[in-house]
Amino acid sequence: MTLSPFKSDNVRGVEGPKYTVAARCANPGCAKFTDHAHHMWRRSKVGNFAWVVFEGKLLANLTGLCWDCHRDVTGEIGGHRAAIRYHEPVECEGCENGWFTWCRVIRLIDGTTEYYEVGPLDPQPPDPDSLARRASGTHDPETCPFCGQTRRRPSRTATAHGSEGRRRKTWAVSVPDDEQETGADVLDALVEDLAPLLQLRVDASARYYVLVPALYYVQQHRREFIDSIAGVGA
Repeated sequence: MTLSPFKSDNVRGVEGPKYTVAARCANPGCAKFTDHAHHMWRRSKVGNFAWVVFEGKLLANLTGLCWDCHRDVTGEIGGHRAAIRYHEPVECEGCENGWFTWCRVIRLIDGTTEYYEVGPLDPQPPDPDSLARRASGTHDPETCPFCGQTRRRPSRTATAHGSEGRRRKTWAVSVPDDEQETGADVLDALVEDLAPLLQLRVDASARYYVLVPALYYVQQHRREFIDSIAGVGA
């Protein structure tokens, strides 16, 4: 059962604009893809609503979590290892609705619970204004819609979001180029093979959007990757 984001229970579920949770887990210390849309105020408390009114403020109630992080906040296996906590607004521009943080749950000997903050959810759940800005094309994906905190840049695909118009820089890679191997041709062939699987155009703009999810996948499966390179189990 999900722990409440705040000590007060003055909250109720309401209808609101539809939105899709991010493709990446909102735990700032996690790099996995989203598996579940998690209700921060549990459904047994507010109903199956994507929005809540808490202390008079309209807040989004869904965030994207991977399988493991979702189990950590719901306490399905081994009790609650993590929780999402709500911070009330502070005196700065853009923080009218407050923000959410990822916390580790610490059980003390006396039975009380403490929350060790890891960092703000990344990305933060939207608010109606940020959804409107996103729909009009003026939303800044690198800035938290509540307090302007810098986010990780989300991984995007060229066909889904487009690569034109974004600020860009070159990241050079030195590759072998001799009688034994032409590294540029090897990389191009690998990108051309994987790009269609990710629904990308097969051109130079696809390289980044193929390499990033491929490296994320290897990072998430390090042991299997190392064993495969070493020929273990072959």
